[in-house]
Amino acid sequence: MKLSVIVPVLNEITFIPLYIESASRYADEIIIADGGSTDGTIEQIERLQKRYPIRLFHVQQNGLPYTEDWNESEVRNFLIDQAQGDWIMNLDIDELMDDRFADVLPELMNRNDIDIYQFPFINFWGDPWTVRINSPGDERWSNDITRMWRAMKGIRYRDEKHHCTLEAAEGRSIWSIPRGRSDVNVYHYHYALGNKIKFNDNRRGDVNVHMNLGQPDWDYKPETYEIVTRPYEGHHPEVIMNYLSGQDAYESTE
Repeated sequence: MKLSVIVPVLNEITFIPLYIESASRYADEIIIADGGSTDGTIEQIERLQKRYPIRLFHVQQNGLPYTEDWNESEVRNFLIDQAQGDWIMNLDIDELMDDRFADVLPELMNRNDIDIYQFPFINFWGDPWTVRINSPGDERWSNDITRMWRAMKGIRYRDEKHHCTLEAAEGRSIWSIPRGRSDVNVYHYHYALGNKIKFNDNRRGDVNVHMNLGQPDWDYKPETYEIVTRPYEGHHPEVIMNYLSGQDAYESTE
């Protein structure tokens, strides 16, 4: 059984080396669609192609990132069409699997009664040692998330713009597909590493910064819900620990 990992990117110079080293430990191919990066992301991917099983495509994104002008479902479905593995994993560039994943993956893929998998989703908030959790009115943090399915089952993204939704063949809900849950964590570092915010992507204004101007305000309090956090007492993937300790292997100037 082989696994294809698919990921769209746009100006992700911080996460590219971390993601690729981590995913290459379990993926048979890493398929990337670059939407028009200008920060050195492409050059970094091309350098890493010499060492890792990367297939790079250039699929220009339309309009502003993270808006209804963006053709995200089209890009993600393009990636699905390129996948050659028996299973597909839609792991975003700021997400890393726990190191245990490489060991449990063969068992997950070899099950005949499961076609789609969910994983616990750990959202870091402000730094790698703080986790954001659900609160009333703010129910999108640290839930389980669908991140892997059996290829050739007709699973694709609904024709939407930024807010992409997976669906089964003929528009059926993916909840109609036999599913399983792994206890291997997906770690989300969007708000913990690098700039900690992306151009035009301040989800609902939670850090009070728009259009990537200024620095995130971690003390900002939304009016309609409470941002709830707790200390993170677990461990990080090895590549993150190496990055945090300042190893030269992750310097983009290499």
